[in-house]
Amino acid sequence: MTPSAQPSVAEIVSALDDVTREQVQLLRDIIASLDADLTEHIKWNAPSYVLDGEDRITMNLRNKEGRVKLVLHMGATRPESKKGAPVLADDEGLVEWASDIRGLITFVDVDDIRANQPALLGVLTRWLAIDHRAPAA
Repeated sequence: MTPSAQPSVAEIVSALDDVTREQVQLLRDIIASLDADLTEHIKWNAPSYVLDGEDRITMNLRNKEGRVKLVLHMGATRPESKKGAPVLADDEGLVEWASDIRGLITFVDVDDIRANQPALLGVLTRWLAIDHRAPAA
């Protein structure tokens, strides 16, 4: 790999510690199981998923809490309102909303991911069904 080349998803994942790698791989498997035309690539030095040309789900692997997080977002084309109501109803209570179109789902460990997998699948499915190009209601 040349110094300017972006590492692959496999290289990023293989460089993780065992505990984090297990969580990331489980999340990758869950995301891959979604009925969506997602493209996986690297953003913020972590796996990220593009739908219709916009990043919609990105992992956050380097944060002060030392947790694996999923960032739900809508790329740069849709205006964001930090005071706006979230565009997604989260009856499961998994998402901590930072704005109307950006939220975080934080996991404690792989058991937490497994325990929340059905709810996570529902949230991610509904998230990806939202048109990121549509103006906020």
